[in-house]
Amino acid sequence: MLIYVGSYPPGVGVSVYTGDDPSTLWPAPEPAAVPSASWLQPHPRLPVTYAVGELTEGQVHALVAEPGGMLGLLSTQPTGGADPCHLAVSDDCRYLLCANYGSGSVAAFPLGADGRIGPRSVLVRHTGDGPVADRQEGPHAHQVVVTGSEVVAVDLGTDELYGYAVDGLRPLWTAKAPAGAGPRHLVVHPSGLRFVADELGSTVSTFRPVPSGGLSLVDNCPATLVEPSGANYPAEIAVAPDGRHVYVSNRGNDTIVTFAFDGTRLIPVDEVTTGGHWPRHFTIVGDYLLVANERSDAVTMLRIDPDTGVPAPTRVRVEVPRPACVLAWD
Repeated sequence: MLIYVGSYPPGVGVSVYTGDDPSTLWPAPEPAAVPSASWLQPHPRLPVTYAVGELTEGQVHALVAEPGGMLGLLSTQPTGGADPCHLAVSDDCRYLLCANYGSGSVAAFPLGADGRIGPRSVLVRHTGDGPVADRQEGPHAHQVVVTGSEVVAVDLGTDELYGYAVDGLRPLWTAKAPAGAGPRHLVVHPSGLRFVADELGSTVSTFRPVPSGGLSLVDNCPATLVEPSGANYPAEIAVAPDGRHVYVSNRGNDTIVTFAFDGTRLIPVDEVTTGGHWPRHFTIVGDYLLVANERSDAVTMLRIDPDTGVPAPTRVRVEVPRPACVLAWD
């Protein structure tokens, strides 16, 4: 098993860890020197990982796995925007999609047969703002998600979800989130529902697909069970492989909240500490959650109870400067 961890400075870029399972990890000799590697995205078919360089003049990098798990640079392209923070690969592996947070834009790049990134082919810019003056003064594209022939772009600044055709980023539809919610990350449930972690509203929104195309908001609930003592900013959201549970990380409460899915909506079950501070991202690996705790310089491991679906902290902790994203390769 290989674990890649992307970091903000003073992190080294992309750190590589190997092990028999998530509980036995040790560092590979050399990390990949990618500046501000805040998001990592695997190629579905090749031993290639894509990393953003979250800079004022954004970059995207293709990294190829070499013997021992080390990463070599395959190609780099400018994103055409500021502060890229999320990537997705189209189902046919022809395109890499990128969300530029700072400039509120979405870019598309052609991919070669070897996973190499070609020059940017399309760039679309969002417009608008939201009611939270210091965070929603303009558009802030925070995520791109591919669902078949569509790309969904989640924009924290405009409180909107945008649907585009994968080929050419042709606009298809828009959907409104609650005003001031600041939608950050979306996950697709096997039922077809979409669950969205709302960073500014400290909520989780549920959207249902509309037969004519697009999404319709059907529910909105708190992202925590424990009332935050201060500001709380949900970050990552993920669905359990069997679809029974949904997990949300909370920066502020520094917790993972478990929701059960009853067939129509989310039911809060439990809230547990991550064992670190500012859980920006997590990933599910078998019966474990690996959590990137950005402000405590550590990736921690939680074990998911197979009966209840609730994760619990373990003693496993990997020291990584300012981890922002964790990716597991089996």
